[in-house]
Amino acid sequence: MSKEVVYSEFELAEMGIKFKNDPSYTAANCTGSCEEELDARVITKKCRGVVVKKVVRGTGTGKLVISMHCPVEIYDSMYGLKMDTLIKGVKGYGQNSKHGTFSITQKVLDEDGVVKFKAYPNCVVETGVKRKIENGAEEVAEIELEVSVMPDEFGQGMYEALESELDEGPAKTTWMTAFTPEMVQTPGA
Repeated sequence: MSKEVVYSEFELAEMGIKFKNDPSYTAANCTGSCEEELDARVITKKCRGVVVKKVVRGTGTGKLVISMHCPVEIYDSMYGLKMDTLIKGVKGYGQNSKHGTFSITQKVLDEDGVVKFKAYPNCVVETGVKRKIENGAEEVAEIELEVSVMPDEFGQGMYEALESELDEGPAKTTWMTAFTPEMVQTPGA
């Protein structure tokens, strides 16, 4: 009888964000929560009006809702707040703002400290700027980002691996700092 592996995501210990032209991931570890919902497509077959078969397939798309305190440079790039047409120190958000695409890496722990690595290689914030200021508050409010997950060139929207199941190599040692979809493909794929 084989030992059954049960893994329950409990804590988001580390998170990194990297925009297309960035050399490496930037730590964004002040995260309160991350909710993930990946999409599936249901294909049905009917016989005389009754569903006799269903096939469910992933689409590579989905959504993350992340509550966090976001580093300013990452926030500005996510929302396209940096503009060459404005004087130094001024940012704007409007018709010329283009949300940047980015990838996310995560180091997740279960209740026993077992590590799982996750990656979302092709993401974009799908909503406009939304912030809240509350005078007299006793806690600094986190921002909430609604992030669209899109498929990468291999059709995947998310990758994950338990650290204990990875062979020694780039996927195990550099997942958080240098993840690419190519690094997790089998040779010749």
